[in-house]
Amino acid sequence: MTDTIIAAEAMGAPAPASAPVTAARSTVTIDVVIVNFNTRERTAECIASVLAQGIAGLTVIVVDNGSADGSAEAFIERFPEVVVLVAGENTGFARAVNRGVRAGSGDFVLLLNPDATVFPGSLEALAAFARAHPEYGVYGGRTVRADGSVDRSSCWGAPSLWSLFTFATMASTVFRTSRVWDPESLGRWERDSVREVPIITGCLLLTRRATWDAVGGMNELFFLYGEDAEFSARARRAGYRPVIVPDAVIQHDVGGSTASSGRKMAMVLAGKVTLLDTTWRPWRARVGVALLQAGTGVRAGLERRTRSSRRTWRDAWALRASWRRGYPDAEVALFDRTPPAQDAIRRRPQRRLVVEAEPAFRTAHANPYTAQLAGALAERGALVRDLSYARVAFGRVDVIHLHWPDLSFLSGRRRVIHVARLTLFYSALAAARRRGAILVWTVHNVEAHEERSSARLRDRAHRLLLENLDGILALSPSGIEAAVSAYPALEAVPAAVTRHGDYRDAYDFGISRARARERLELPTAGPVLLFVGQIRAYKNVRHLVETFRRLPDDATLVIAGHAPADLADEIRAAAEGDARIVLHLGFVADDDLPAYLAACDLVVLPYRRVQNSGSAILALSAGRPVLVPDLGAMQDLRADVGDGWVDLFDGELTAERLREALDRAARRDATARPNLADFAWPAIAAQTEQAYRAFRRHRDTTPSARRGERRP
Repeated sequence: MTDTIIAAEAMGAPAPASAPVTAARSTVTIDVVIVNFNTRERTAECIASVLAQGIAGLTVIVVDNGSADGSAEAFIERFPEVVVLVAGENTGFARAVNRGVRAGSGDFVLLLNPDATVFPGSLEALAAFARAHPEYGVYGGRTVRADGSVDRSSCWGAPSLWSLFTFATMASTVFRTSRVWDPESLGRWERDSVREVPIITGCLLLTRRATWDAVGGMNELFFLYGEDAEFSARARRAGYRPVIVPDAVIQHDVGGSTASSGRKMAMVLAGKVTLLDTTWRPWRARVGVALLQAGTGVRAGLERRTRSSRRTWRDAWALRASWRRGYPDAEVALFDRTPPAQDAIRRRPQRRLVVEAEPAFRTAHANPYTAQLAGALAERGALVRDLSYARVAFGRVDVIHLHWPDLSFLSGRRRVIHVARLTLFYSALAAARRRGAILVWTVHNVEAHEERSSARLRDRAHRLLLENLDGILALSPSGIEAAVSAYPALEAVPAAVTRHGDYRDAYDFGISRARARERLELPTAGPVLLFVGQIRAYKNVRHLVETFRRLPDDATLVIAGHAPADLADEIRAAAEGDARIVLHLGFVADDDLPAYLAACDLVVLPYRRVQNSGSAILALSAGRPVLVPDLGAMQDLRADVGDGWVDLFDGELTAERLREALDRAARRDATARPNLADFAWPAIAAQTEQAYRAFRRHRDTTPSARRGERRP
């Protein structure tokens, strides 16, 4: 039997048992994590500014790092809705942040400094941008001072040997904000435009929880300063692109939780040394640390020579033995605190998956399925794009995911185009496979519903597909069995089950039955049967019309969907003379689709052959029962949602069977909704991502796959 990975079982329950099944999924949730250390009043102002936003699904988590000013007690008393975690000692920023993140469960994690005040609308703007642009992964905002002037500390350029040389020679101070001589400042850019940046600082940093987990959270080797820069570096290595969102604005009082400037500078330098040690090669890091010491020494000398009242650099120079080795030594020297043992200094983030899907988003207007899957994968941090031959051939790609290969490569009448598509795709695929990419096919149907191109070319296309596959996905367990039965070569290919997600978030199903019937000019009383979806010969719609005409009652049949001209003529001829049959043989607008579903009592799909049915999932998403043939995965669907929602018939649909199903649907509680917890897109995206990674591991451990050989 095929090497099957049942992803759903490996992931566990896709949704909490307490999750309601009668409504669409809840608002996106955000955990705001604030680390407090002896800044009770300023932190209280920060908390109040967050709560004043009035954002649904937002939780504030405060980690108190052993404050001696009664902070924890004050927060508990003044903000009962806030989660307060008492560390009991100063554990540092990275460890406190990780503890706060672990205590939450929100879709997003937002780090916010305690000396920040959030401007109205900023968090909504940041979260909205992140949802609309999941490809970036890590998001920051614009910080301003109390007088409204820009504070550049929301983001920085990455350190380099050049930037450290300009620090050592004072050029970065003399030519402050110069793009050449002060490169880490990012020039005179006012943080007032959307822009990718190397480092997002922890004063305002938003990311998805899935991204946080994939990157590995904050590195607890750091005690204070530098951990956000190292996190951003790991995020970039994993394929994310930190970005500034200027509409997210906070007022930031820099350094609100640190004391003397010289000691603070020593902490900053310890963080920078640790950043170099953990992200650079050893020889390069040693040179970088030497430049840091040189720059500190030069500044200390200038302070002494000019008899400056400030001792920032002189104190930092005096403390150089405590910071030049970085953390953890600096934690002992500066804080007289022995840090906990660290498993590893160099953390390896889980690399961001880059997926070229055919299709991904481009067909959302016709069928939201692939766009919803791509969007849910993007919510988990993957970069998903519609297939580009050029990117597959020359870019970084981890997964090439095909859904309907015949439709993608063999559509249209010109066979020369079919040959060109196949040649371009498989040539690009060969290059991508040498770089470690895998090819995955979701087997929606074991055979194409329509014959495209010539038989010889179809056979060649199928052989190319089977020879190059690294994994298959099916929408049900029986789908894997059917695929292997149809294509025995798939027995050697790893497989996983990832269900067809629901459509509850794709359409607004709020319209009432009465309003829907009024809008569609259907009878206000009496049962309504509906066929919905693209109309093709194998869907047997003409037979449904002929069967319905034998029902001797006041029921109404609605046929809604686009049909080719010749098939539309056949259906009109079959319906002629029966006023109970309403035909809409054109494309159904997205706004009209919920009305058709709300108006009906039963959705009937009389297909001659079927493996999976998006129309059935659509009906269930709208809370409507379906009558479907006992074919393909329809038994699996009935097992998932119950026989009260999925009614099966054998052979050809008869008038008696249609009448029986209609009577059963009429007795259904109109307010009931099917339990579609197993069809929630977040769980399906998690299963799909797990399957991708399992297929890649299988390929990497298979000698023939590593050599780039095709399967026999």
